[in-house]
Amino acid sequence: MRIAIDGCCWSNRRGFGRYTREMVTHLVGLGSRHEFVLVVDEQTARTGAFPAKAQLRIVRTSEQPSEAASADGARRPMDLCRLGRAMAGVRPDVMFFPAVYSYYPVLSRVPAVVAFHDAIAEKHPQLIFPTRRARMFWSIKTHLALRQASRVLTVSNSARRQIVEEFRCPASRIDVITEGYGCEFRVLDDPAAGADVRLRFGLPTEAPLILYVGGISPHKNLLGLVAALDVVRQEEVGDWYMVFAGDYQHDSFFSCYQELLALCRERGLEERVRFTGYLENQDLVALYNTATLLVLPSFAEGFGLPVLEAMACGLPVAASDRGSLPEVMGSAGLLFDPTDTRAMASAVRRLLEDAALREQMRSAGLERARCFSWERAAEQLLALLERVAGAA
Repeated sequence: MRIAIDGCCWSNRRGFGRYTREMVTHLVGLGSRHEFVLVVDEQTARTGAFPAKAQLRIVRTSEQPSEAASADGARRPMDLCRLGRAMAGVRPDVMFFPAVYSYYPVLSRVPAVVAFHDAIAEKHPQLIFPTRRARMFWSIKTHLALRQASRVLTVSNSARRQIVEEFRCPASRIDVITEGYGCEFRVLDDPAAGADVRLRFGLPTEAPLILYVGGISPHKNLLGLVAALDVVRQEEVGDWYMVFAGDYQHDSFFSCYQELLALCRERGLEERVRFTGYLENQDLVALYNTATLLVLPSFAEGFGLPVLEAMACGLPVAASDRGSLPEVMGSAGLLFDPTDTRAMASAVRRLLEDAALREQMRSAGLERARCFSWERAAEQLLALLERVAGAA
């Protein structure tokens, strides 16, 4: 069987990109009896490290698709046509789009599996798009993707419910395959790794670190987090620092970085806050291992990969009780209402002050993380692709 895969999200630095790289790499590693063809643009092809067993079909585009599909961007019709023709030209038995974010129409009767990671853009459009024009283009793309999809793939039961509600898509058309975490996300034996990453980002060697990992975007509720941190400061919990690990300079998604900076200054927290920018996995693992807790205050998540990665590194987690986060975390962390500043502050304060609770959550998180793996996800995806191709 020949499987054609959209690889245009490969270089994306957010969850779409990590999902694409991990899922496709493990998928290609499993399917020795199948042929895999990645359709990628020239810019992505130059910078990506692709699986050796995958063939590349490189397409010339005027812009990198993952950049052109940004919050305030618009992809050029000629680029979409070139990508669609290249995908059809592979003559696959089945097509796979790892993220609707980089989807493009393909004039073909070949069955397709399209991954919708969530319906946050439909549920909270004002937090995702800066303009009505951007919302319109996104709406057109998602509805075309739904029409083309033989099966819709998503990453959590919560996301499936979102998709059913927002798109009126029957639940029977939607398959849930959860995400995993890379083997590099683990408890480190070397304390020097944490000391080194603290030194490079100007963090005290001993002070407790509250860590956030993800995009600096409005739907992540980071302004609410800063308000909660102000409550923690006023309650004189002790010395601590807040670390925002995420791309705030070159991210193509809708950003609230300037508003976040202004609020930190207004609340007198600028001396306690650090922004690292985008981190490679090695530094991210070191931060997970040296931090005191992870906090993820999002209004909505499709999966919430930082929660899983933190648990795999033995880091206690306090997270929003919205979307997929309770589903991913189970009973291994603390949940709070993201609209309740004092509830969020209370969860953070408990983990800062209670060493016994942190140790209990560390053990529970490590156990919970073992329920997820990219290998298992890839096996389920391959079975889905075989089933869809066979049905056609």
